[in-house]
Amino acid sequence: MARSINIDLQGGVVPISQAAASLAALIRRAKVSGQPVVITQKGYPSAVLLNIELFEQLRAMAMQAEQALEQNG
Repeated sequence: MARSINIDLQGGVVPISQAAASLAALIRRAKVSGQPVVITQKGYPSAVLLNIELFEQLRAMAMQAEQALEQNG
């Protein structure tokens, strides 16, 4: 079952310069918290760092949605 995905707007959004300088720590944070980290460039969201479990859940949901669209087509 899918769980709610919340983004911590205080600590879950980081500029790319900080992400580059502390990538290992951000990966640990995403892994431990289970929450995505939004990476910004020039103040705009440009990427999201996810732990592998969340990525796999999202990928499975996308595949299920695609299959449902094909069947209902």
